[in-house]
Amino acid sequence: MKRRGRKSEKTEGPQVPVAPMLDMAFQLLTFFVLTYRAAPVEGQFIMNLLPPQPVTSMAAAPADAAPSAELPASLRTLPTTLKAAEDGRLARVTIADVEVPNEQAALAKELDRYLLDPDAPFDQTLIKVDPNLRYSELMTVIDAFTNAFLRAKKEPRLSFDELGPNEGG
Repeated sequence: MKRRGRKSEKTEGPQVPVAPMLDMAFQLLTFFVLTYRAAPVEGQFIMNLLPPQPVTSMAAAPADAAPSAELPASLRTLPTTLKAAEDGRLARVTIADVEVPNEQAALAKELDRYLLDPDAPFDQTLIKVDPNLRYSELMTVIDAFTNAFLRAKKEPRLSFDELGPNEGG
């Protein structure tokens, strides 16, 4: 009598080589570690939010008054308007109703005229920004203001407001 026995069949799956996959994983890891460049840290600046509209007219300040901490914030605030062109670049800078040429040197000179003058009461700035202005253009202007405040040995105090559709010409 012949015994019928079961034959055990071994089912083998596909052979997947692991060593080349590990090699590739370590090569990718090494590539990303060696080519990583940290993003530059954005400049830090102090923002003191001011009311968007002056409470008092600039003409209301007496001409012979010396700068004082007792002056209202609106009289100590240097109003600035940044208008963008169609492509988002900075088209026009207006500081205290004076249009400044769109050049770094001219902007720095005009800011020094206001901030280095001992008779000028300005110790803070309200910048009204066109919503279409590129971020990089705004950061360039902020750097100019920060440097001007530091040259005047004053703490850089900048506040921002969005330029309305009917403002800035």
